[in-house]
Amino acid sequence: MAEHRPGLVVRWIGCIVLPAVVAAAVAGCSRGETVTADSLAAAKAVWARAGVRNYQLEWKASGTNSAHYVVTVRDGAVTLIVSLTPKGDEVPVHPAETKFYSVDGLFTTIADELAQLKTERPFGQPPEAKVVMRARFDPKLGYPVSYHRDVLGTTQGLAIDVIHLIPTIIPVNPDGSPKT
Repeated sequence: MAEHRPGLVVRWIGCIVLPAVVAAAVAGCSRGETVTADSLAAAKAVWARAGVRNYQLEWKASGTNSAHYVVTVRDGAVTLIVSLTPKGDEVPVHPAETKFYSVDGLFTTIADELAQLKTERPFGQPPEAKVVMRARFDPKLGYPVSYHRDVLGTTQGLAIDVIHLIPTIIPVNPDGSPKT
């Protein structure tokens, strides 16, 4: 029978278990895949194929500005935006450009941020600044479940997290018009 050596167990934990725990923690913080033009295009293609044109979307943004929205989309167009306050109050929002609050708008935000990497001063920082952009996309519908951007060494982070997306079936009359 092998001799029990306590030091061996400690070394095993230090050499195998600890690095695995650290790797899992880092992966958990990464919040998805690195955003690239290809990953974004692939997600947008899944969203387009899903054909979801009527839905309610609830999402939060945090970073320099924090916000919490519930957005109603009908036939691909934003029809209602409500901001939820930290106390839970609902405040209607009437921005000039409502399209930025929909799934397509979230895709536009991510694409605009990705384009920042090609500028002379990405996010107002020197060209050598390290920017980490990660996203998770819903595997069935393609919409961004989360998007996180960090400009290392600064407080210029942005997080967008979708709380839920609920597709809506709108009943129609035999002639194709919506039932009222």
